[in-house]
Amino acid sequence: MLLAVLALAGITAIAAIFLGQRQIEAGYRSAAEALSQRQAEVAKMSDSVRDSLLWEQYFLLHKDMAAADKFTAATVDVRGFLGGLRSAASRELAGQLDQLDTGLTAYEATFATLVKDNQELGLDQNSGLEGAMRSAVHSIEQRLETVEDARIRASMLMLRRHEKDFILRGTPSYLEKHAAEAETFTALIKEAFRPGAQRSRVMDALEVYRSAFRFYAEASLKEAQSQKSVSAAYQALEPQVQAVSSAYEAKRDATLAENARVAARNLMIAAGLIGAAVILLGLGVWLIGRSITRPVVAMTAAMRRLAGGETALVIPSLNCRNEFGAMAGALDTFREAAIANRRLEEEAADARANAEGERLRLQQQAEAEARARLMQATEGLAEGLRRLAAGDLAFELTEPFAPDFENLRRDLNQTVARLGEVMASIAHAAHAIDGGSREIAGSANDLSSRTEQQAASLEETASALEQITANVRNSSKRSQDANRIAGEANVSAGKTRVLVTEALEAMGRIEASSSRIAGIIGVIDEIAFQTNLLALNAGVEAARAGEAGRGFAVVAQEVRALAGRSADAAREIKELIRVSGVEVKDGVSSVRETGEALTGIGSRVEAINIEVEAIALSAREQSVGLGEINTAVNLLDQNTQHNAAMVEENNAASALLMNEAQRLRDLVGMFKLTEVEAREFRGSRAA
Repeated sequence: MLLAVLALAGITAIAAIFLGQRQIEAGYRSAAEALSQRQAEVAKMSDSVRDSLLWEQYFLLHKDMAAADKFTAATVDVRGFLGGLRSAASRELAGQLDQLDTGLTAYEATFATLVKDNQELGLDQNSGLEGAMRSAVHSIEQRLETVEDARIRASMLMLRRHEKDFILRGTPSYLEKHAAEAETFTALIKEAFRPGAQRSRVMDALEVYRSAFRFYAEASLKEAQSQKSVSAAYQALEPQVQAVSSAYEAKRDATLAENARVAARNLMIAAGLIGAAVILLGLGVWLIGRSITRPVVAMTAAMRRLAGGETALVIPSLNCRNEFGAMAGALDTFREAAIANRRLEEEAADARANAEGERLRLQQQAEAEARARLMQATEGLAEGLRRLAAGDLAFELTEPFAPDFENLRRDLNQTVARLGEVMASIAHAAHAIDGGSREIAGSANDLSSRTEQQAASLEETASALEQITANVRNSSKRSQDANRIAGEANVSAGKTRVLVTEALEAMGRIEASSSRIAGIIGVIDEIAFQTNLLALNAGVEAARAGEAGRGFAVVAQEVRALAGRSADAAREIKELIRVSGVEVKDGVSSVRETGEALTGIGSRVEAINIEVEAIALSAREQSVGLGEINTAVNLLDQNTQHNAAMVEENNAASALLMNEAQRLRDLVGMFKLTEVEAREFRGSRAA
């Protein structure tokens, strides 16, 4: 009972530890899965942050307010992820998320300032400060169309050159050059025009242009600073996103490590408890065994002493109320019986000594009388035994014996008569056994033949079932391979759809870049035109200089030719870009159609995958069922073969029984029976 209690307690403790371990592991696993989900949300948030950077760059490249709206949508997504993460974050992670929120706010504010600065500058050539500056330039150029002074034209071209250099490079030194050239231009205007309305209009237009350029330059420098601020805000935001992701990853790894540590500790505790339980069970078994073997050894020693004739011994465990007490009581009963037997033996020895003398006298007298009667009976019995030894069972002793031996004569006659009946019965039974053994042999032969046929049929059935099972197993394996290939095709189709989407986005960006390049080519064309004018003016001045300006005229001619080639190249590039835009649109349409086709293929691949999974499941079930049928048929084949072996043994036993029955009939034929028994015996043999 104690051993059972110890075992039950040990099992209960081990089960409690394992159940507790399961619960702890479930808690840690749930926490790790939650952290993995949060980490996935952080990854999506990081993608949204990168999307905001792409839309920021797209806005700077194309000056498209739709990109600003996309930027706002991306930051809204980031804030949505931040809200979800903050609702389930710890205090430490909440602090990092607050810092990330602050960085995102700074990034949004700097981008809003950048958008505002670009709107002030102008999102295209005809809006904002850039549009005003272009209008002022065109106004001056219109007022100078009738001016033939090459110096004024050259100064105007230098103003435009410094303007374009500043626009392209954003270097403040060009502002100083532009201001100095504006002073030169003012001096030339004053020199070329007399005070009056025309001079006033040119000077007013110049002042408007200088003011517009100054405002544009200030706004441009401010916009450049805003770009740096936006870049700095993003560079500060990106490490914060990475820090949050690393924090979630570290927390998840710490949770998994803690789970592993707790599992190892509980495993050590369980191992210790199992070891302690084994030791306690071994100790209990040893104590119980010792409590059993000590009384048994003492009882065995007492039995040996009692068997040796020692009746004065003390029986151990006699007063116990258990099985050993019952054994001791029985042993004490044996001891008392041994004492009583010894007393009776002593009394019987005395009685035997008194009766021995009387017995000897009477014995001698009886021996003499019996000797004579014995001789008579012996002679008669000897004659009967000789005839019996010869196999004669038809005789009978008719001469009476002495009264003491008369019963012996009657018994011999009865024995001979009974022996004759028995031999007749044996003959009849031998005949019956012979006939039965023949019938058994025939039935056994038929059964053997049918059993062999059945064994051959079962063997062929088992072979066919094994082939069918192998084919079904092969079909199941091929179905599983087809299922795997369909799954891989489904995954590949999904990846292809993603690639098509990315290709569409890339072509959209290429199309936008082509539009931007076309704008830049327009600026280059305009610069080529202005360069051509400057070269023309330089050629005119070189012609005026005469022989001294001939070399400068050649250079001006070359510059003019280069400007013409630049304008031609710009127009060709613009035409190529237009053709490329058309081709890109056609490519976008083709890629979109390809994506739709791949989506349809993916849907059909998923349907095929479902059907292949159903086929694979059915094939596995058929394989299991045929395996069970094959096992049953193999078992039936083994039993049939065993039955065939037993039938063969039965045939051999039937043949042996027939031989023994014939031998028994031959032995019975050696005896001489009475007329009635002989007729019955002959009748049975004839039958």
